[in-house]
Amino acid sequence: MSHFNFVALFVCAVLFVLCQQQAEAAFARVDHSNPSHPGKCVLTSNMILSPGQTGKAPNHPCTGVTCMDNGIVEYTTCQALPLPRGCKLRDFVNTNRDFPGCCERAHDCSKHI
Repeated sequence: MSHFNFVALFVCAVLFVLCQQQAEAAFARVDHSNPSHPGKCVLTSNMILSPGQTGKAPNHPCTGVTCMDNGIVEYTTCQALPLPRGCKLRDFVNTNRDFPGCCERAHDCSKHI
């Protein structure tokens, strides 16, 4: 799957979750197999996972990844939580935390939006 297709799939999954009434996380599965590393998930040259291993997606502040069988990676976004009325969502509080601990977001309620 090309990088563009993955990004398009990921954006669609996030939009789908945001449009739902319930607070859910988005999931996407992408083939990251590489013949040079049979049975492993090759996300980047520096991030090669074995089945069952988890981590955070490269180049994203807070998306979890799980290596499945045959090089399939499951991407998981943070749970979509409702904000207090009139508040605006801000940045992640601490992107150095492991997933899902990094999901905590700041919100700004100082102005009536």
